[in-house]
Amino acid sequence: MLRNWKDIFIALALAVLTWYLITGREKVETWVDMSVEMTNAPEGLTIRKGLISKIEVRVRGPKGLVRSLDRRKWTYSLDVSKLKVGENLVDIDRERIPLSMAYEVVEVKPSRLILSVDSIAKKEVPVVAEWRGTLQPDHRLLEIKTQPEVVEVRGAERLVRQMTQVRVVVQNDFEDARTQWSEDVPIKLAEGVEANPGQVRVSLRFGQDMKTAWVRVPLHVKPPDDLAVTAAPKYLRLNVEGPLSQLRDAEAGREIKGLSATARVASGLGPGKYAVGYEVSVPEGFKVLERPSTTVDVRLRKK
Repeated sequence: MLRNWKDIFIALALAVLTWYLITGREKVETWVDMSVEMTNAPEGLTIRKGLISKIEVRVRGPKGLVRSLDRRKWTYSLDVSKLKVGENLVDIDRERIPLSMAYEVVEVKPSRLILSVDSIAKKEVPVVAEWRGTLQPDHRLLEIKTQPEVVEVRGAERLVRQMTQVRVVVQNDFEDARTQWSEDVPIKLAEGVEANPGQVRVSLRFGQDMKTAWVRVPLHVKPPDDLAVTAAPKYLRLNVEGPLSQLRDAEAGREIKGLSATARVASGLGPGKYAVGYEVSVPEGFKVLERPSTTVDVRLRKK
């Protein structure tokens, strides 16, 4: 009984060993992705284009070992210590591919890189802000500014040299009647160029559309307590600047709320006709540009 058990165990062990030897010697191929990592980067230079993030390596090896390749993350170290300004042809060195002698590297994609290298330059340039969007009717953008107004750009010399400004764009629709808006906006530049700081504070100031027009302004006369006004113009015509929406009301024959003129008659005057100065009260956003005269004619009588 014991002897039979030993024979079965030996037969099973030989079968497993035979299977391992057969499958272990079977050669298979697979593609392995390897991320690219730069080493020995020269100071003062930058790669403007041509650098890739990964390479593909076609590998041949024992079937059992090849299956395990996908379980690891592989990195290829690209030595860039000999780069110079201009176009550089850099071969992917198979000897630097981090695989053991048990594997054979059959193919590499790409097998070489063409790297465009430039010197690193920096300078200060102004920031130009632009707003794109919509507002409520009869409103407009009055002012747009950034903080800071100047930033430092750094990158490939041929790109930095031709830069005269950086632009930031605000795209926003404002449906409410707001007057102020501000937010941090990132600076977007060409690949290989960066700004310091990388974002600026953009502030917008809005207001109503303005217009100039001649309008009728109601006149109020305040005589001394013992006299009364028998004749005075009810309205004056003044040239004013103000919000377009309110001036439309004036053009339609309606009075503008808060816009009026007041003539104050000095005490001590008797009945008669006088030229009296007047003051104009204007609502917020209005200003008087022109008036035909600085006085109005009033006639006073006893009560």
